[in-house]
Amino acid sequence: MSTHELTEAIFHRLKKVRLIVIVFSVLSAVALIIYAKKKPLTYTSKASVFPLTSTNDNSATSSTLTALLGGEVPKSFSDDASVSIVELALSRSVREEVAAMRDSATGKTIAELVIDDVNNHRGFMESTVKFFPTQGGLITAASDILKNNLTATINKNNMLVITYTGRDPAVVRTVSYGFIAKISMFYIQLKAEKARRDFDFATKKVDSLRNVMNSKDAQLIAIDQKTLFTNTDRLQFRVPTENLIADKQMIRQQYAQAIANQQNAAYKLQKATPVIKVLDKPEPPYDVNYKSAALFGFIGLVGGFIIISLFFVNGILFRYAKGEINKALFGAKGITINNPASAL
Repeated sequence: MSTHELTEAIFHRLKKVRLIVIVFSVLSAVALIIYAKKKPLTYTSKASVFPLTSTNDNSATSSTLTALLGGEVPKSFSDDASVSIVELALSRSVREEVAAMRDSATGKTIAELVIDDVNNHRGFMESTVKFFPTQGGLITAASDILKNNLTATINKNNMLVITYTGRDPAVVRTVSYGFIAKISMFYIQLKAEKARRDFDFATKKVDSLRNVMNSKDAQLIAIDQKTLFTNTDRLQFRVPTENLIADKQMIRQQYAQAIANQQNAAYKLQKATPVIKVLDKPEPPYDVNYKSAALFGFIGLVGGFIIISLFFVNGILFRYAKGEINKALFGAKGITINNPASAL
């Protein structure tokens, strides 16, 4: 069978079943149009967040502060290896804290708003999200929804970019601001926690050394009071006094170093507490995502025509492929077996 004969065979076969082909193609187009119409609109907000610190000083001041701190303070989210802001934004703890927040306008929690948003704008064949009777179950269900609709990345300018996709613009705005508030709070707490612990340790060290110095002073005063009418040049009186004075000098040096460490720790604590600034607020208009009914209808029409056509002409295509294989293996004329029984 030549390609011309194949084309004619396919044309005549489709001509016989043209009504079925047309009906199936139209039904496929209508089905995809309905699917596109039933698919809910989604709105995507975008916010850019950046930490403001006091690292924008002049070069001389920065060099002095660097010397005091023993290193540079991170200038952006991506420079800080101790706190990953992206992992923090996508963490379950932050999502659950956001879900538990209460919207002042509606009086509902964000968990309730998110679940209502999904249930009120369900897509084609989409199931309803179940409302749990307990607050913990409600927050867990909403946390899963937030996880699927939230993204957090660091852009080329080292800013945190947060996007959230929802089906109601008002809910999208509320959730976006909730994430910004909780991420900022958690980030500030994590950044300041280590510096605060260092400051507390330095303060306790200063207090401990001060108490030791006071104890040495009390011992020297007691020895002086006991030796008012004795010869202080005798070894039994002079050696303890000299030892106490030597100990006090050593402790005084440690106390001076501890005071310096406490001042450095206090400065680090102040430096480690950033101010989170929202550069691009998650305000409307949002990016609207929708399914084009015309595009889906065209895809359904073409796809339905191809599928139903292949169903009716698959026998012709199989015979043509078989003939081509025989030509390739046995030559142009092929092998004809008139009596299969004798061939066995």
